[in-house]
Amino acid sequence: MKHASLDALAHQEDAVLVSLAMEAEGKIGQREKKMTRKEILERKKAIENVIKSASAVKDHLSFFPHFRHYRTNGLYAHLEAGCGNKLTLHRKRYIQNLLKLNMEAPYGPEWPAEEKIKRREMVAKEACYIFVYEISSEDVDEMSRLGDRAKTCSCEGPIVGFVHYRFILEEEVPVVYVYELQLEPRVQGKGLGKFLMQLIELIACKNRMGAVVLTVQRANLSAMDFYIGKLGYTISAISPSRVDPLLGLEKSYEILCKTFDDEAQAVLEIKSQRTNYMENRYETEHGMDDHMIKSEERIEFKYSWSRIFLGRCC
Repeated sequence: MKHASLDALAHQEDAVLVSLAMEAEGKIGQREKKMTRKEILERKKAIENVIKSASAVKDHLSFFPHFRHYRTNGLYAHLEAGCGNKLTLHRKRYIQNLLKLNMEAPYGPEWPAEEKIKRREMVAKEACYIFVYEISSEDVDEMSRLGDRAKTCSCEGPIVGFVHYRFILEEEVPVVYVYELQLEPRVQGKGLGKFLMQLIELIACKNRMGAVVLTVQRANLSAMDFYIGKLGYTISAISPSRVDPLLGLEKSYEILCKTFDDEAQAVLEIKSQRTNYMENRYETEHGMDDHMIKSEERIEFKYSWSRIFLGRCC
C-alpha cells in the first residue's frame, strides 16, 4: 500500500509538471505568435509604403534620362511620362483607338466588354504611362543636343505607342503590373517593344518591386512569343493554367512574370524554364502523358504554396 501511494504521488507530480510545462509552452507560443503577427503587420505596412512611394513619382523617366530617346532601325522616338487622371482628350482618344486596332481580334467576342473595362482603367489615378512620340530626323540632332532638357521641348511628331503600368500588390509581393504595351503596326519589329520593357524592368528594380507581371491573351501568339521567347518571361504560378489546368482551359489568357528576388520567385514562379524543358524530355523518353505531368505540377505547386504560407504565418 505504501509503495502504491508513493507511485500515485509520483504520477500526480509528473502530471503537475507536464501541466506546467504545457502552460509555459502555450504562453511562449502565444508570445511568439504575437511577435510573428507584429512582424507580418510591419512588413505589410512597409510594402504598402514602398508602393505608395513609387506611385507618387510623377516622372519615372527622370531616373533614366538615356531612355528618353530611341534611335534604332530607322526609328527616332521621344518618350514622355503621363498619369491616368491627367490625360488630355487627345491622348484618351489615341489610347482607345490603338487598343481597338491591336486588341479587338485577340479578344474576339469578349472585346466589347473588355473595351469598357479598359476605358475605366486608363483614367485611374494609379495608372502610370509612358508615351512614345515619333520625331523627324531633322529634330534628332536638336533633341540629342538638349539631352535631359529635351523633356521640356515641344514634340511635334505623332504618338506611335504607349505603356500603361501600375505599382500594385500581387499575392503579397510588390510588383509592376503592365496593363498595356501597345505599338502601332508600322513601328513594330524595330526593337521598340523590347526597349520599353527593359525600361519597365529598370523602373521596377529602382522602386524595389519584386517582379514585373502582365496578362497576355493566348490567342495573341506573337505577344506570347515576344514575352516568353525573347524577353525571358514565364507563365506565373498564379496564372489560371498553373493554378488549375481545367480552369485554365476556360480562360483565354495567361499571366506572365519576371521576378527579381527569391521571395517573388517563390510566390510567382512555379518552375524554371530549364526544369520544364527537362520535364518535357522526360515525358517524351518515358511515355508519360500530359495529364500525368500536369497532375504532378499541381501537387508540387500546392505543396510549395503550403510551405510558403506556413513559413509566413509561423
